[in-house]
Amino acid sequence: FLDQQARRLGLTGSAALVYDNSFFGATSPIMGQRYRIEVSPTVGSLNFMGVLVDARKYVMVKQPFTLAGRVTHFGRYGRDADDGVLTPLYIGYASLIRGYDFNSFDFDECSPQGRCETIDRLFGSKFIVASMELRFPLLGVLGLGSGMYGAFPVEFALFGDAGIAWDSHNQAFFLGGNRDPLFSTGVGFRINLFGFMLAEIDYVKAFQRPVFDQRGNEIGRKGAFWQFSFQPGF
Repeated sequence: FLDQQARRLGLTGSAALVYDNSFFGATSPIMGQRYRIEVSPTVGSLNFMGVLVDARKYVMVKQPFTLAGRVTHFGRYGRDADDGVLTPLYIGYASLIRGYDFNSFDFDECSPQGRCETIDRLFGSKFIVASMELRFPLLGVLGLGSGMYGAFPVEFALFGDAGIAWDSHNQAFFLGGNRDPLFSTGVGFRINLFGFMLAEIDYVKAFQRPVFDQRGNEIGRKGAFWQFSFQPGF
């Protein structure tokens, strides 16, 4: 116990280059762009460098329809980037790749030996995720109420997400390893709850969700399902 605590001692700092001229609507950005490039070295008993590169673009192709895109990379680099003391990064959050939330997995998505390959692929010391989304104010487009958002700020979105996580033991396919990307697509609703919080409801289909029988044979894929979260649009 004392040895593990001692190994956690160290100093962390960070520096970032940030640009943001985006315009935030009632539930998500609708115009402009933003990016963040950040490095966060950790020195001490563990030595590694955290690197974040995040770029987002919002184009209102025709009012009130916005095409939104983002690419995000975060990784730990250096001698201790994959040390077991560090909590692995996880890309199954709704804010990264929708359709792979940990609590959405069932027993039949794991082999009889207890191996859950899809869950394993969600963890690593580095990741890249990308998303594309066509978003618009649903009630405003339907003419239900006045103004851009109509009677109530509800945003409708068509989306596609992709991502890959890897570490030194399970390298990404573009580095010659065995880790392939995960994909999902679906539709979603974002609701501004009187300025108090933003809720998102998605009906999502995750493509890398195999289902197995009791003998470990793949018998199909998990169907689309509803996913709920509290978050603004990316």
